[in-house]
Amino acid sequence: MPAVLIASLAALLALQPAAPAEPAGAASFVRAEDHRVAEIGYRMGLAGRPFCAEPYPLTGLLLQHLGEYAAADQKQAMTEFGLDRGPGVLAVVAGSPAARAGLAAGDIMLAVNGAPLAPASGMPRPGRGDAARRAVEAVEGRIEAELRKGPARLTVARGGDELTVELSSVAGCPARVRLARSGQMNAFANRGYAIVTTALLGFIRSDDELAVVLGHELGHVILKHPEQLEAEGVPGRGFLRAFGKNGSRVRATEIAADGLGLRLASAAGYDAAAAIPYWRRYYASFDSLPRLFRTHPGLRERERLAQETLAELRAGGSDAGAERP
Repeated sequence: MPAVLIASLAALLALQPAAPAEPAGAASFVRAEDHRVAEIGYRMGLAGRPFCAEPYPLTGLLLQHLGEYAAADQKQAMTEFGLDRGPGVLAVVAGSPAARAGLAAGDIMLAVNGAPLAPASGMPRPGRGDAARRAVEAVEGRIEAELRKGPARLTVARGGDELTVELSSVAGCPARVRLARSGQMNAFANRGYAIVTTALLGFIRSDDELAVVLGHELGHVILKHPEQLEAEGVPGRGFLRAFGKNGSRVRATEIAADGLGLRLASAAGYDAAAAIPYWRRYYASFDSLPRLFRTHPGLRERERLAQETLAELRAGGSDAGAERP
């Protein structure tokens, strides 16, 4: 090829615009389904601020921890994600404080305001049941505690480098959400977290339905139902809850969580009316227990209550008739 042509091509290529960089505040995730749960939870947390007595520092950040992996998957989690060094960023919601800080999926969080997040012995290992989960929650609690004081300085590992970013937060409702990898068709609230399983996520047909499910569990968190039931001596999950006065008390919390959950979903821009077809499909597929053993209201009662709540929302806005904590 003649030298003059080579020079002309080189000049032309030099004028071409570079590939656009990922925009500031963009979404980032390791697994799309985890990001989906994180995004819906974040939106409801923001929109739900009027329903909460105390503000919660929302970041749009979803973390993963070595202690959440089964023993057989631990080595791969350390090799692939470096989770033996600290919690890893699993998903970042677009437009959130975490996205504006420049955090990205795959980052490893080493320290917050100079204090290491991983103990000297390394991150919690699986196989110790509730103890490992509590250790994970303690790490996330430390980050939240620093954010309540103001923006936090995070030391992050990315590739072979370490960098420092400043993470702020926005005030919202508690919206700690998590996707649990499980074959059980379940969603539940546990120690301040709203958790939905991958099996149930596969049954859910739309983001509107997922918002209804997560909203119900966030309703339990916001209204502090687990703490109230524990203080009243009501047994934990299982058939014991369904008997006598315990059953009535638990069903009352389920009704309240339904109402608040629909309001959270609606306030965040989701179609709360998706609750009715979702519940019809769910009850038709999975609700074979006699009423005596149910901790949730029956389908007809839930439909009636949903219709009442939806009518209130249409008449008076997303906070109409809302129960406050």
